[in-house]
Amino acid sequence: MSSEHSGIDRTMRARSDRRRSIVTKAAIVLIAFGVQGSPAGASGRGLSTIWTIDPAPAPADAFEAAPGDYIIKQRLLPLGLVELGAVTAETASATGLSEGQQLVEVKSDAPVFCDPAIRSKKLIGHAQPCLVDADSDGRFEGLFLTSSVTKGILTFQGDRPKQARPIPAVPYRRLDPGAFKQNLFLGLQYRGNANVFGNHIFEIRFGSEEESGSLTRRLLHKKSEIPGAHDFMGGRFTILEATPRGIRVRIDRPMPSQPFAVVQTTTYRIY
Repeated sequence: MSSEHSGIDRTMRARSDRRRSIVTKAAIVLIAFGVQGSPAGASGRGLSTIWTIDPAPAPADAFEAAPGDYIIKQRLLPLGLVELGAVTAETASATGLSEGQQLVEVKSDAPVFCDPAIRSKKLIGHAQPCLVDADSDGRFEGLFLTSSVTKGILTFQGDRPKQARPIPAVPYRRLDPGAFKQNLFLGLQYRGNANVFGNHIFEIRFGSEEESGSLTRRLLHKKSEIPGAHDFMGGRFTILEATPRGIRVRIDRPMPSQPFAVVQTTTYRIY
């Protein structure tokens, strides 16, 4: 083989290896953020799943936390909430929804409400039912299916279909978000200090007791900065001392009421 052809062959192999690295090095990163309105990029038919942190009083006394215990833990409420009226047998069969069921609001350019109980993806296609009231007359007349990109709390990314599947009208009534039946939370969980530096690690978790997810980025409090305070989502806690079981903590300020959302991104590494 000529040197020219050898060079071309090496170049093609290098490009092939590079393409493979894009696939095999993919990683999922979860990021939490507070927003004053819609998350960036949400417009038109875009779906934005925004939750609200429910304020709660701080514990009166300091307490000891062992690895696995929550330092701060507060309820998450939906942006909006509705209760379904009569649902036809056809719609019930297609969605699994029924009269009296609660749906949570997903921010879009029209009223969109979805089942908050996260369903496993189907082998082909999506499984999470969402209903649309395009003319805002208090009745849902459209249906589309999608999937949550996180477990624990409902999280959508992307756009709703241009044309929802027509369904017999389903009446609904709005409820106060505080009437939400599902018990979801956002919390800061103590993970211990089993690392070479002895620093204290905290994980941000969200969801229910049965199904929860966590953010990639963790909080770290240096061993050398005890006693010391740390801020979290507008709240504040002080680590008073290290103990044989973990740490002794005082909640100075719980998380205030504010929007909370999760964004999933994919990181590609090319070598």
